[in-house]
Amino acid sequence: MKKITLLFAFLIFACQSPTKISEKEVMETFETFFEVIDNDLDSFESLVTNDFFIFENSRHYSKEEFIEFVKTFDIISVNRKFEDVTIDTDYNSAHISLKQFGEFIVNTPDGKAKLEFEWLESAYAVKVENKLKFKFYFSEAIKTNTTNLD
Repeated sequence: MKKITLLFAFLIFACQSPTKISEKEVMETFETFFEVIDNDLDSFESLVTNDFFIFENSRHYSKEEFIEFVKTFDIISVNRKFEDVTIDTDYNSAHISLKQFGEFIVNTPDGKAKLEFEWLESAYAVKVENKLKFKFYFSEAIKTNTTNLD
């Protein structure tokens, strides 16, 4: 009887179909991505695949190159807004595309400045050990503005 019960339980669990990645999971991972970029760059590698790369400012960056690029900015404050978000998912991957608006107050050699950007962005993420991680990110600034504050 135990064998039949075990076989029946196995068949129930084995026949269950995998669940599709939810849009909520994608947005939570996406928001965490920017939280880490803005506040905890040392955790960046935990959010991306080993072969992650980003195409930003018309340039291809490896994971390490991107971290070094971000570290060059002396950012005082960040305000980001996302619009026109479109998410497509399946069982093992997700794609997100959007417009991002960013306002940054930074220290420069000439004093404080406000940098304003509008980007068109697209990202591809995959499940790795049951965690959604970014494999590729595309970001191209379509509008920029710089205002000296000092």
